[in-house]
Amino acid sequence: MDGVELIPASAWVQAVFVCLFIAFFVYVLSWMAKSKREEQQYQAEQSKQNQEFQARESEKWQKFINEVDDKWRAFNKEQRVENNCSMNEVKGNLQDVATIMQALVSEVKEMRSDTSVFMGGFAEHDMQTREILNAIKKPTPKPRTKKPVEVDVDVNS
Repeated sequence: MDGVELIPASAWVQAVFVCLFIAFFVYVLSWMAKSKREEQQYQAEQSKQNQEFQARESEKWQKFINEVDDKWRAFNKEQRVENNCSMNEVKGNLQDVATIMQALVSEVKEMRSDTSVFMGGFAEHDMQTREILNAIKKPTPKPRTKKPVEVDVDVNS
């Protein structure tokens, strides 16, 4: 009898099932390891793609922001130039207004001095007029006059 005949048939069947189970278990473990590796590779690819996408989008945004910033700077420079020109015009106009106001003030002062001279002459003339008026209004004695006599004047004659 050799060793094979010593093992009962049910033991051979059990050994086959154990070997099949072990093979199946190893296959499942290797399949899970392979699946995990593929998932990790997929995740790495997705992460890489995501990073590339974010880098492209970030670059686009940076470019857009720089363009807007350049446009804003150009606009501000243009506005600054326009504002400076306008302020120079306003400054010139204010200087003109100040010159005109000084001329008007000197004219008003001159008019006031002329008015004071005129008022002095006018006051003198007024005093003369009052003196003449007072001389005229002095009570003079009433002359005695005869009462008027009635005269018959005949219109038919």
